[in-house]
Amino acid sequence: MIEFINSKRNYILSIALLFVFVSLSDTTYSLFLKSDNTEEFTYNTGILDLQFVEDTPLILQDAFPMNDSDATRLEPYNLTIKNTGNVTYYFDLKMVSSETTNAIDNRYIKFKVNDNLSQNLFLTDNVIISNQVIYPGEEITYKINIWLDINTPNKELGKKFTAKVTTVGNSIYKTLDSSGANSPKLYQNMLQVYYDNDSKVWKKADKANLDETNKWYDYNDAMWANVVTIKDSSKKIYDIKRNNDLNITNVKYNNGNIIIENNPLDINLSNYNYNNITNIIRIKFNNINNDKINIISNGNISYYYDNKNNNFVFENEGKIVNSNKFTIEKDKWYILGYTYDGNIVTFYVDGTNLGSSNIQGTIYSNNSFKLGKNENSKITIGTILIYNKILSDNIFLENYKTSIHIVYDGLLCGYDEFIPMTLKEYYLSRNNGFVINENDISSFYVWIPRYKYRLFNIMGEENTNTYNALNNGIDIVFEKDLTSSGVIYCENNNCFSNIDKTINITSLDNDKYYTHKAFSTTNNELSGIWVSKYEVSLISDNNIESKPGTEVWRNNNLSNYYENIKKISTEENYSIIKNTEWGAITYLTYSKYGICKDKCQKLDNNNTYISGNNKDDSTTKNIYGVYDMSGSASEYTMSNITNNGTLNIDNSNFKNLIIDTDDYELYEKYTFILGDATKEISSSSINPQYEWIIRGNNNIFSYSTSNDIKDNNLTTRIVIR
Repeated sequence: MIEFINSKRNYILSIALLFVFVSLSDTTYSLFLKSDNTEEFTYNTGILDLQFVEDTPLILQDAFPMNDSDATRLEPYNLTIKNTGNVTYYFDLKMVSSETTNAIDNRYIKFKVNDNLSQNLFLTDNVIISNQVIYPGEEITYKINIWLDINTPNKELGKKFTAKVTTVGNSIYKTLDSSGANSPKLYQNMLQVYYDNDSKVWKKADKANLDETNKWYDYNDAMWANVVTIKDSSKKIYDIKRNNDLNITNVKYNNGNIIIENNPLDINLSNYNYNNITNIIRIKFNNINNDKINIISNGNISYYYDNKNNNFVFENEGKIVNSNKFTIEKDKWYILGYTYDGNIVTFYVDGTNLGSSNIQGTIYSNNSFKLGKNENSKITIGTILIYNKILSDNIFLENYKTSIHIVYDGLLCGYDEFIPMTLKEYYLSRNNGFVINENDISSFYVWIPRYKYRLFNIMGEENTNTYNALNNGIDIVFEKDLTSSGVIYCENNNCFSNIDKTINITSLDNDKYYTHKAFSTTNNELSGIWVSKYEVSLISDNNIESKPGTEVWRNNNLSNYYENIKKISTEENYSIIKNTEWGAITYLTYSKYGICKDKCQKLDNNNTYISGNNKDDSTTKNIYGVYDMSGSASEYTMSNITNNGTLNIDNSNFKNLIIDTDDYELYEKYTFILGDATKEISSSSINPQYEWIIRGNNNIFSYSTSNDIKDNNLTTRIVIR
């Protein structure tokens, strides 16, 4: 069933995609209704064209309420949405109950979508994905897990839950960027970012580019779109300050809280050598039948609850002191804490001072801190904070009374989410504006959107009568989607002034528009390309990065660069920049979207082999441009000078490599390709002495040729098409 409602520019799609039946009896729960066939739904509106494809629903037989850690290991239900229309769609996904009687309360329905955190359906008002953007041509797959919360009460027995997934949203015709540039096409491992000039850090941006505070591109303001790729990592529990991440994957957690039953959690903080310590712990006691409930210890210091005497106990080197009387309740959350300076220990519960006692001893310990201790300590911990200073009564009362408001001054390490995640999952689950740790970044990339430009030297002549492109700026017009609106047409490096490609171009065709060659490959039209923000660096074997402040990877064969760059991903087309792609960047640089807002500025050289040496070297004169295209090392391009119309690799190390035809371009002797920023600029032909074209040694327009050799002045740059 598809229900489509069109109301002005607002669209609602209601698709019966996911049917969830839960029948509860005793301790056996049947969670999903079997669906035998994958169904495909396509609905066209003329403006909005969305395609929905659903998997066979996940089958959970004899299911029962679960902890998040168990539920998220199950095979997810897949839902794919593809935007086959020509407008951007901005929407929420909702899981709406269609049950009218005897329905399970959605307070007990949990869900997880893709790499986002587990959530409660009631608390999100049935929204399972919010503020989602899908660009024309983009396809998004959602992996959805749904289960019963571990705390589902018996009163829900015998009830059922039936739901359907719906989209509610509207078309976006204009974002904070009004230049007309194509929205950046994000690949699976990319994270959109912007630079915070005040704190000098990169932050996660608003993908929709609708939030001024967290916007990530505005080509009218020379703010080109930047993304980072995040390093691969194993799953970890992340320290709030990122100083003490825990390499722990097999833990029992629920709602981000860790459940400690039979084994303690070692937080790997050892050699504590400070004179003061404060611990703050948000905790729930799952079992209060034991005499002693261990909370935290590190060999010297031990902090626990004495159930016989109803008080908290602090022990150091065998000496014991107690708090005032306090009776705990089972399954109730508390914010506990203590401070200790080697002489006085002070106890706290929910922000209230529970008494102080003298106890002399050594704080330093070689042993690491552990939460819980053995099967006698069944506790759930939501937050643990360790300070190397003494927090005052007022700080406890203001920040740790009914909820946790983290005080960062003196915080040594802390955890408020005990969900093991990869770095990618960690950043995807963070809110917009979250700081990206530069150590977690593998590479930076800049989006070059599809455009046409007004020709100014179509024949590569010394003197032309057209506009002064290089002093006042090249006339760039962004094209929408995959549109080619230029009126000059090129094929096999020959250009024509008619679409039938029968009339050769002449100098009279200057001032006409041409859709730049960089956005067409042998097999595809491109809405834009990603280019590495910096020249490549090699951190270790087969570990290529593009980051600021790193030494450029030089003195290697072009074939070796190509082979290693192709290994970065098997899902996206990573390759070496081509000469025409270099030209596309230079022309955008010398436009009003780069360094020619009023009149073109001088682009400075990077005279070192260190990436991102000076922002005045970037193609935008700010941090959002492409660096090191002027000066620094020269860069190999995958542009080959041919003798017979085929790839010239006779004297090359490419002989044993398979090269994708979209990854290189061919030049005849003494020719140029329109848009490659060679003869159009300098009226000087490419010297065919060697077979490969290199760029950017003296300035952004400089070019020469080279064999496939190792040279200490040669490096390269990555593109993703």
